[in-house]
Formats: sequence, structure tokens, C-alpha cells
Amino acid sequence: MADPVISLVIERIGDLLIKKSVFLKDVRRQVERLKNDLVRMRCFLKDADQRQDEDERIRNWVSEIRAVAYDAEDIIEIFASKIESIKDKGLAYYPRRIVSLNKIGKEIESLQIGLNDIADSREKYAIKNLGEGMSSPGKEFRRLRRTSPFSEDKDIVGFEEITKSLVAELLKEDENRRVVSIVGMGGAGKTTLAKKVYNHADVKKRFNCRAWVCVSSSYDHKEMLRSIIKQLNAMDNKLLEMLERMEEEDLERRLYQDLQDKCYLVVIDDVWEEEAWDCLARAFPDVNTSSRQLLTSRKRDAAQHADALSKPHELKTLGQEDSWQLFLRKALGHGDNAGCPPDLEEVGREIERRCAGLPLAITVIGGLLLTKRRLKSEWEKVLNSFNTNLSRSQSGVSAILELSYADLPANLKFCFLYLGLFPEDSVISVRKLIHMWVAEGIMQKRSAKKLEETAAYDDVEQLCSKNMVQVAEMTVDERIKSCRVHDLLRELAIKKAEDENFFQIHDTRDDKISAKSRYLAVHILPGDKNYFGSSTPPLRSLLFFNVHDYRENISFGFKSLRKLRTLDLENVMMDYMPKEISKVRLLRYLNLRETRIGKLPHSFGCLRYLQTLDIRTVNLVIVSNFIWKLESLRHLYARDIRCNVPLKIEGLRNLQTVSGIHFDHIMRNNMMTLTSLQELVMRVDDRSEIDKLCLHLSEVGSLKTFHLYRALGSEWPSLGGLSKLHHVTELKLSGMRLRMLPPDFPPNLSRLSLEETFLMVDPMPVLEKLGQLSFLKMKVAYGGPQLVIFRHGFHLLKFLELSRLYDLDEIKVEKGALPQLQCLRIRSCSRLRKLPEELKHISTLDKHELVDVPEDFISRIDADTVSNVPNFRIFDLPKERWWYS
Repeated sequence: MADPVISLVIERIGDLLIKKSVFLKDVRRQVERLKNDLVRMRCFLKDADQRQDEDERIRNWVSEIRAVAYDAEDIIEIFASKIESIKDKGLAYYPRRIVSLNKIGKEIESLQIGLNDIADSREKYAIKNLGEGMSSPGKEFRRLRRTSPFSEDKDIVGFEEITKSLVAELLKEDENRRVVSIVGMGGAGKTTLAKKVYNHADVKKRFNCRAWVCVSSSYDHKEMLRSIIKQLNAMDNKLLEMLERMEEEDLERRLYQDLQDKCYLVVIDDVWEEEAWDCLARAFPDVNTSSRQLLTSRKRDAAQHADALSKPHELKTLGQEDSWQLFLRKALGHGDNAGCPPDLEEVGREIERRCAGLPLAITVIGGLLLTKRRLKSEWEKVLNSFNTNLSRSQSGVSAILELSYADLPANLKFCFLYLGLFPEDSVISVRKLIHMWVAEGIMQKRSAKKLEETAAYDDVEQLCSKNMVQVAEMTVDERIKSCRVHDLLRELAIKKAEDENFFQIHDTRDDKISAKSRYLAVHILPGDKNYFGSSTPPLRSLLFFNVHDYRENISFGFKSLRKLRTLDLENVMMDYMPKEISKVRLLRYLNLRETRIGKLPHSFGCLRYLQTLDIRTVNLVIVSNFIWKLESLRHLYARDIRCNVPLKIEGLRNLQTVSGIHFDHIMRNNMMTLTSLQELVMRVDDRSEIDKLCLHLSEVGSLKTFHLYRALGSEWPSLGGLSKLHHVTELKLSGMRLRMLPPDFPPNLSRLSLEETFLMVDPMPVLEKLGQLSFLKMKVAYGGPQLVIFRHGFHLLKFLELSRLYDLDEIKVEKGALPQLQCLRIRSCSRLRKLPEELKHISTLDKHELVDVPEDFISRIDADTVSNVPNFRIFDLPKERWWYS
């Protein structure tokens, strides 16, 4: 395989030659020669890659090529941005352009000399030409059917006996607090088993108070305490802010008080060190309530330290038959008791045997085979590659994971490595990830009909279908909302990234930042306030994670970061943004979410390449009138923007998402000039004239998603005029005091969300008549006791979610209603007495999910009502996820 970074950078240089041809015409020949030489060098990378493990000099050789490729892209982009900037200033354009041309000419010449030296050294290392070295694109992949993110894996096998044993131990008649533990090697399925036990009906019935916390190898004691407390309490802004301010001892005291009179179960997942348990143990009361902790760990010593009287349950590898059944499910997408095609069985059995009964290994290799043609020759290629990898790796699982990585095309390799920057056990927002990938230029050279964001989502799906990435949460209509990476696969990403000098993770206070770093993730802030020291690394990405407890302002010189494309400062303690941000002209992604920044300098207007700007800070944000200058802007996220003049956004032809701009500012812009606008999220108050707004937006043909939310403390305005929005297919209304539904709706509406509207009149008689509606979500939307869906109501509805309707005690569904319903999710409706019997007549219903419903509700479920639903699931959802979902 060719180095994924080099392959992608070469493509981007080619794109730059096309996009910036006006500015590059005088140096075009030099740039093309450099690009062509890089393409030729790529032909030798396959041989170099096969030999990197045996010779560090060859790894360095590949690294040098990568550095030249990066430098070439940086030089071209910086030069083009300078010329654009100079041209805008008018009179001084030509002399300064000549100076810039001379400079870029010398820099390219220097790179060319360096590349020639690298090429000459190839013969010294006897590196051969093995072709382009590009991984062939994966075949059209088959989407795996996935269960709800809140329930255990539907493909779990072989855990029946140990599940019974664990449940029995948790339910023992012993008033003392005890710790039950599961130990086993990485990838053995400890977390999957713990989730199965946690969701067991008898366990849920016994423990009236439950929580789950993941520890991992680099844990944050205060964050773990906060996480458990959030799951035990109904959350609001006041409590969230209080928890953020609490010190360690206060958090321990609060948790102790919350649990003191409860029969509780807390799962403490993935404990690596004894100290991690000690940090938590003192906050768990032992007051004769028969409470339990369920602990998972790779280390038996850590489990026995938690409770010396409790023998750890060791999770063995799967037996041969269980391994084979899991393999068939993952490699062929089969259900229970499905056989293997005879011509594939022999090679399939051999591949399964090499997985040594480890569920993660079987799952990952199965995901690889699922994308291959069902031919013996294809499976034999995988087996042969597996044998080669096994000879290089320390263990079978390492060989399998490396083989699956090697099988990825270059763009997916890059995406997978990028995920290694995120902290262990992170739940990663797919929307955020997509914006970051697009900013990095990973989505180059795709179909002209497919937007970069769409291509990026496809890549998330492909990584999930190959089991390289896990789905963490899905929407009711089965879109991936968030994902995570198993710690063994994250370790693989980090190892590969280190081999390829792809990125650096700063996770101790003493880490020194390499002068060669291109991608840097900061997990722990250094003690030295001079963040970069004397080095000026050519960073393209700078990401901060989990540093919100750091109480001092972070400052660093933007002049040294002029090559930066991605800057993520979410949760970082910053009060202001320096005006020197204008020096980072190549910046494409800037995330200031949950910082304390309250004002953006006018110099932001220089960020002409910026694609995503997230300013959902903890304060309202004051801006000068510069947004209209950000000509590449695609996504603008805000909570509350203030500007002393009408905020201009018209003319931004790339803008796809606008969130948080007030009604008054929208009305003063010619919205028809926003020719790419797809999603508009607006604050309204009692003075907002919605009828005029809808008329104003009626000709914005690209607008598909429209979200209105009420400004805090104000009444809802009249919602007339929505029928003018012919192009809108998705509508969301959120905010209290919406006393009645709008008098009309967009005529082509297919998706509707009502959130925190607290309607007091049953909305179903109105909503069921919306002829195109296929998706309906109601979250804290209705305060009445009964919902009634009449005969032939919702004739096209496929997905229905009823969430946190706290006063709802009955749902009536007449026979003949909901004829197309595929998925019904009822979530946290605490007073609901029973399911409507008419569900059994809906033949299309494939999935029915009950989330956090009372035990007495579950006991009253009529088996006949749900017997025809293929995927009927009951599970719990941690309360902290309620707040943020």
C-alpha cells in the first residue's frame, strides 16, 4: 500500500493546480514537475512499506517524501492566499506579486533538490518499483444491520453461562457492598458482557439506582465522579454549572449522599490501575443496602484489589463452534444457524481458527470479508495476507487488525488514523468529525454529484461496516449520530501514525512538541506557559481535549501557526481571541464551543478559506460585521450573536448551515444569494413576524431544514406562513410556551421534530393529516395524558419517537392507522400504562424500542402485541445522555 498521506497530498496538489491556476501561472511548470516527481516516487512506496518494519532507514526515507509533499502543498496554498490578498489591496499588487513569485520559485526549487536527493538514496536501500502502490478502492460495501446503540450487540455468542453466573452473584443475599469483576484480554468482549448483564431484566428489577462509568488507561477522577452524578439526577443548567465548579472532595461528598440510601449498581468499565479504583471507592457508601459494583479490567490484580473476597470472572476466548457462528454472522451477514457456502467453508474455517476465539479479531476480519466477493480466491488472498502479517506481528489479533488496516483504501486509512487523535473511549460526534475531515482535504477527488460532506458520512459508514469503528448512537431512522474506536484499534491507529510520523499526542505535562509535528492532539496541558517553546512546528491540525479544568488562559502565537487548517479549542479556558488569528490564512475549521470568548476581532474577516466556524460559547458573542467576507464559509454555528449593525451574510454562496442568527438580521439579508443554504436555525421572540420571514425565505430553493427556537423568556410569535416554504422538508420547533400548533405547515414536509414545546392539546389529529410526513419526533413536546391516532392517520409515517412525555398515560391507535410504520421508540415516558394493542396489526413494524420505562409497564406488556416485531428491545439510557442528546 502507498502511504495514505502522500497519496492524498499528491491529489490535493493536483487540485490546487486547477483551482489556483490564475495565481500559479508563472510557476505552474515548476509545481507540475514537483507533483510528477512525487507521483513517480509513490511508485516505490509499496516496496518501502513492505520493508519498513525491518529497516528504520526506509521508514525515514518514506517520512522524508511525506515531508516534501506536505511542504509543497503548504507553499502553494500560502502563496495563492498571499497573491489573493495582495490583489485585493490594489495599487501595490504588481511589485509585491513579483517578490512573492521569486520567493515561491526558490522554495519549490529547494524542495525539488531535496526530492532529487531522496530519489538518489532509493538505490542505496534497494527499493524497487512495484507499481503505483495504491490500495484499490473497496467494492461497494454491504451495510451491516445494527441494533440500537443502547442495547447489547445482537451478534453476541457464547456468553450465556457466564452471564447467568454474573447475574446470580449480583443478586446474592448479602447486605454488604460487594464488587463483582470480569477480567480478560483486550478484545475478549468484557464491555459487551457487562452491558448484557447491566441490561438484564432481573438486574434492573433488583437495583433501583444504576450508573455506568468508563475509566480507561488515562482517566480523569473529577470527570468520572461528574458522569455518575449526572446519571443519578435530573439535569438542568444550574446543576451542570455547579458540578463544573466543584472540587474533587465536593464531588465525592455529593456522590456519597446521592447513593447513601440506595440499593445501587455501578459498572466501572475498563479499569487499568488499582489507583483508579481507589479514587472512586471512597465515594461509594457501604451501608447494608446490598449494593454492587461491576468492574471490568484486563488486569486480575486490579480486580482483586477492588474486592479481595470476590473471585474475578475470567472471560475466556470463544470455543470453536461459537467462534464459527460469530464468524459467519460477521463475514456473510447471516443470522442464526445459517450455513457457509461449501466452497468457502475450508478457507473460512482456517481464517476463523487463526482468530484464536477472540471476538474482536473475528468481528474485524469478518467486516473485511463482508466487503469482498464471495469467491474462494478472494478469501484465500485474505488468508495469505494474514499469514504474511502474522509473521511480522507479536500476536494473532495484531496481525488481524493490521491486515484490516492494510485493506483500507488510502482515504479510509487517513480517516482511521485521524480518529487516533481523539482520547481513549471518546464518543465522537459524526457531524463534527465530518467537518474536520472535509477541512483536512480528505474528501478530494470524489464524484461530482456527491458533496464532500456526503462522501465523508459514507466513509464513516464504511469504517463501521468494516468494524474498524463502532457505532455509539444512531437516530431513530438509523443515521449514525456518534461513534467510538475500540481501544485496541485506537492503539493500532496510534502505532501506525507513529510509524508514519502522522501525528503526535501530548498526554503528559512533560511532553515536548516535535518541531516536525503536523497533527497535534493535546490531552493534558503542559506546565510551561510557553506552549511551543523555541520550536515552530508546521502544524496543520491542533486539537484540544479534556482540558476544561485548566483555570488559566491558554495563549500561543498565531504567527507560528500559519499552516494550520484545523483548530479545535472546545472547552478550553479562553476569554478572548487574539487579532493575530488573521495570520492563520489557511484555517478551514475553527471550534470555539464552550470557551468563554465573548468577542471576535474584525481580523476574522481575513480567514477567506474558513469552512466551519463554531462559536457556541458560554457567553453571547459580539462580532463586527465581517461574516460576509468569509467567502468559503459552509457552516456557521452560534447560540447568540450580537452585532451593532445588521449582520451581513448575503453573497456567501458556499454557506450550507446557519445557526443562531436572530430574526432581525436574517430579514435584512437577501437570502436568495445563499444558493447552497440547506439548514437554517433561528432564534425568534414575540416580535418576530414569521409570516414575513417565510415569504422572505420562500425563494431559497436549496433550503431543506428549518429550525425555529424561542428566545429565553419570550412568548412564541404567531407561526403563520409556513406553507410558503415549499422547498423545506424538515421542520423543528423548540422552546416552551408554544400553546398550539402552527395553522399550517410546509406542504412537502417529511420530517418534523417538536422539542420542549409543552403543548397541552393532543397534536396528533393535526399531525396525522400531513400527507408527506415520514418521521416524527416529540421530545418534552406534550403535557397531556392521552395521544390518539385515528384510522388511516399518518399513512406514510415510518419513524415515530415519543420521548420524555412525562404526563402521558395512554396511547390510542385505531386499527388501520400507521400502515407504513417501521420503527417506534418510546423513551422515558414514566406514566405510560401499556402499549396500544393495535400495534400487532401493523405488519411493517420492524423495530420497537422501549428506553427507560418503568418495571410495572414492562410487566404489563402483552406478548401477543409485540410477537410479530422482529426487533423488540427494552433498555436503559444513562440520564446524562438525556440532557445532551
